[in-house]
Amino acid sequence: FYYQTRMEIISQQPHYKVVYQTPKMIKPSTLAKHLFIEERTLCFVTGYYMKPYSNSEFKLIDCTMGGDSAHQGFRESSIPTAVYLDTSNDLCNKSSELMNAYPEKDTVISTMESLGMKTSDTIILYSQAHRDSSMTRVFHILTSYGFSNVTVLDGGLLAYTQEGYPVAPGIDYTGSTSEIKDLANPTPYLIKMDEIVEFALGKKPNMLLIDARGPDQFSGNDPNLPAGCRQGHVPGAINISADLFINAEDDTFIKYPALIELFNSHGIDRNMDIAVMCKTGVSATIAYFGLTMAGYSGMRLYDGSWTEYGAHDTPSIPTMAPKMPLYYQPNMMPTPQYVIVPSGHQYMAVQEDKGHLPVYHN
Repeated sequence: FYYQTRMEIISQQPHYKVVYQTPKMIKPSTLAKHLFIEERTLCFVTGYYMKPYSNSEFKLIDCTMGGDSAHQGFRESSIPTAVYLDTSNDLCNKSSELMNAYPEKDTVISTMESLGMKTSDTIILYSQAHRDSSMTRVFHILTSYGFSNVTVLDGGLLAYTQEGYPVAPGIDYTGSTSEIKDLANPTPYLIKMDEIVEFALGKKPNMLLIDARGPDQFSGNDPNLPAGCRQGHVPGAINISADLFINAEDDTFIKYPALIELFNSHGIDRNMDIAVMCKTGVSATIAYFGLTMAGYSGMRLYDGSWTEYGAHDTPSIPTMAPKMPLYYQPNMMPTPQYVIVPSGHQYMAVQEDKGHLPVYHN
């Protein structure tokens, strides 16, 4: 009821042949028409009533990542008929050392069966405010495993509430389970680190790599990298921050003309073999989804992303000098000058200069 006619875009890459379905995002107003009956006074909407059996048309999932806090957010405020999918804990490979590692087939089967869903169901994904990467991550996982009718709510819960539609306390799913006999092979939608290394060494001339981290992270100024992971980025990678795909005021995706302009301005050739990465393989799916919406095909996700690549002896661009606060400066003002330095450290150059008095703070 809200899908475009399927556009089957056959990848031209020789090493894999994948049929991509171009998704069409659903707008909050369209979703509301299938959920509610409007109560009107004159020309004004004064209330909403649930349509009977409305949840039989589609399955609505809050898939916000964030563990217990996201789950609590769902319990406090959700779109009526939605169920909660704990993406951070239930739709990942817990045996992997990598954060948010791509789930194995059995994990996807058991998780979706527990929510009573099948691969043929019409599934609408949404996320809580400013968590768009949650729904694009789950979109990538489900479509790569063969769920055929998956889309996302443009703007998620934020846009939905900004347009004035009602919410209700979320209720965890306790209904009957489904049976999923098998799933598709997700391998064509994923790329391994060894191919990224080959790209970095210049052995993949027909490949483009998009890094969706922010400019500071890409340039080597990420203060939150895990232990053992160095700063930097893959040589030859193109930095297109995931934030550029999202309108900050309402979490909606930028429109088609803006997508095309964004990709063209960064030289993203649709005839190339395109891979996407970020820090942990989550934000990269926003770029992946944007490429899909713009009609690109054959994209692959580097799930390990920089967390994996930066922890190995792999080619990388030398990082910028870290941004450090100024602890010592020339005596250009009448003494004494006060310089704030972190507690627990000794800065002899500062302490020995008679024109500077160290001020320690916690």
